[in-house]
Amino acid sequence: MIERKFIEDHIKSLEIEEYLAKVLEKADYSHTDIQITPLSTRLVVHVGRPGIAIGRAGKNIEMITSMLSEKFGVKNPQLDIQSIESPDLDATYVAHQISSAIERYVKPNRITSIYLRNIMRAGAYGAEIQISGKISGGRGRTDKKQVGYIKKSGEFAVDNVDHGFSTAKMKPGVLGIKVMIMKALPECMLIEKKIKEYGLAEIKEVADKKAADKKAKEPKADVNADVKETEKDDVVKEVKKDEKKEDKKDKKKAVVKKEKETKTVAVAKSKKEIVRKEEKATFVVPTVKKETTKKEVKKEDVVDKKVAGKVESIKKEDTKIVAKEEKK
Repeated sequence: MIERKFIEDHIKSLEIEEYLAKVLEKADYSHTDIQITPLSTRLVVHVGRPGIAIGRAGKNIEMITSMLSEKFGVKNPQLDIQSIESPDLDATYVAHQISSAIERYVKPNRITSIYLRNIMRAGAYGAEIQISGKISGGRGRTDKKQVGYIKKSGEFAVDNVDHGFSTAKMKPGVLGIKVMIMKALPECMLIEKKIKEYGLAEIKEVADKKAADKKAKEPKADVNADVKETEKDDVVKEVKKDEKKEDKKDKKKAVVKKEKETKTVAVAKSKKEIVRKEEKATFVVPTVKKETTKKEVKKEDVVDKKVAGKVESIKKEDTKIVAKEEKK
């Protein structure tokens, strides 16, 4: 008998939630918490838009309380309408928002990505959104998107995961929208995390101690080391300056030598040109031909040989002079 009573109470609570979901659909209905007392039954209704749920001068509240007492047999019902504290972490609210957006011809992939991002920003550990039906085309299919960590079976799925469902009425057919949000991790997983964090902290402490011991064992640096290094740097700078000055002097000497050599070569060339001009002047052949005898021919040959000997001697002296100047 007791078991039947529990089952009947549970069925009645489900019927009440279905009724409130239909009546407060425009107010973004989420869920109700039923608290039974000996004097009355308190119904805490969580809604996204409390103003629409209350109505003008509380007309909706009066209508709902009368229906609950007459139809469902609730003794002295008291409605307490409250707004949702964190709407992005409420699965039913998110499902209703997605369905209303799809009915306004917004692309499902875009909406699911936006709401998954908002859910994770609100502080959830994981979320999953599933849309099934004729999303695009003649055949039905299911699109599923998941972010983070989420349990789907066992006690953790019942205690730590919030489930929500809604429908979107479209021209090709009805779309079903399921939302799963994991608000908190189970205690055993939190303990494991704490143990890992504690172990990492201990390892860091040990490493820091070893580093401190190594530093203590190392010999202390001399105070005058920095002063000695600065003195060395100054000496090196002075040596570099002296080297630069010597390089400049060597360059100047090389330039002067090149200028002297070019001058001597130019003088030698000018002397050669003068000698050539003299030779041309001496060996000019007359254009008028004269009848010469055998004796005159012999005299001219002797004169030509003497002149040629003098020219060769002059050339040898000039070459000796040029060679001496090039050696200098």
